[in-house]
Amino acid sequence: MRRRITQTAVFLALIAILAACQISSPVVPPTKISLKPFLSLIVGESETLTPEVEPATASVEDLDWESDDPLVATVDSTGKVTAIAEGDTVIRVATQYGLKAECDVNVATVSVKDVTLDKTSLTLKERQMYTLVATVLPSYATNKNVTWSTSDATKVKLVKNNAGKEDGTIFANATGTAVITVTTEDGNKTATCTVTVEP
Repeated sequence: MRRRITQTAVFLALIAILAACQISSPVVPPTKISLKPFLSLIVGESETLTPEVEPATASVEDLDWESDDPLVATVDSTGKVTAIAEGDTVIRVATQYGLKAECDVNVATVSVKDVTLDKTSLTLKERQMYTLVATVLPSYATNKNVTWSTSDATKVKLVKNNAGKEDGTIFANATGTAVITVTTEDGNKTATCTVTVEP
């Protein structure tokens, strides 16, 4: 009986020792790291670069990312590249083992080709309001800012929004006709709407 108790105690002690030991897989350092050689983005776009390592089982934690020119494109700790301004830069990545790779990045802008309004002519009663909608083409143009003007503010005036900017909202001030013009900041493309105000 005593011998059985001793064997059991030894067995339990071995289990405790094994449980206390942390068995972990050995770390496999990479022998090579690479990125896609070229990335083309439009201002405002983002794309995440994914490093390829050899061997495939290698550990690539604690990667260090950097951009040669953050004013053109930035990169975060996950490899996400964001285009800031037109130009060229190089995104670099380094492993904790000293291996490095890079990707050439070109950032471009898309010029405005045209602008349209939802109305080319409009009739309002005095004291009525309407918001004209401007569509800048192409939809992915880099700079879609526009400005508004009226040919006769005594007849039809532009109304500023809560931010103090004109957004296409007009107010029929008095009987008559006025032409509302929208102009793109990029390319000076224009579209017009003739507004007639009735009593």
